[in-house]
Amino acid sequence: MDTTARKWSLPSVISLAIPIVVTILIINVFFGLFPLPKLQGLSVMFPIFSSPLGIILGFIGLRKYKDKASLWGIIANGVLGVVPFAYWTLGVLIWGP
Repeated sequence: MDTTARKWSLPSVISLAIPIVVTILIINVFFGLFPLPKLQGLSVMFPIFSSPLGIILGFIGLRKYKDKASLWGIIANGVLGVVPFAYWTLGVLIWGP
């Protein structure tokens, strides 16, 4: 067994899982892959609350374990945190207030 192989830390896995799950929910809003009538607009607004948590977990993983998964989690959550604001801004610009 290779002793130099690094395992992913729990904070980095959670930091990566948050944007993956939220991205699937956002794609579901636009394409209707599986019906979730009770989550209509929540999945577009959810990154505002979940992205800071993912960024914090990514920083914890990066500081403690120095793995690339934490860095990718920070980047993915940072990009995902901008998505709702871009969606709302483009919606107002295209369809009006």
